Amino acid sequence: MLATSLTATAAPALSQETPTPAPPAAADDARDDFDWGWLGLIGLLGLAGLAGRRRRDDTLGRTNVR
Repeated sequence: MLATSLTATAAPALSQETPTPAPPAAADDARDDFDWGWLGLIGLLGLAGLAGRRRRDDTLGRTNVR
């Protein structure tokens, strides 16, 4: 019984502290306060516009004459 009570209290006080998180200002400084999400959405809209376009270059310049 003495051995179980000694192992339960053997942890030092420093190991029980939680680390402090980084302040949110550090993340904002790295991005220079620019919302990159809007730029990504504009890029996706541009790609969607290209995908919906009809491809006519396959039929231009061809003739059915043999």
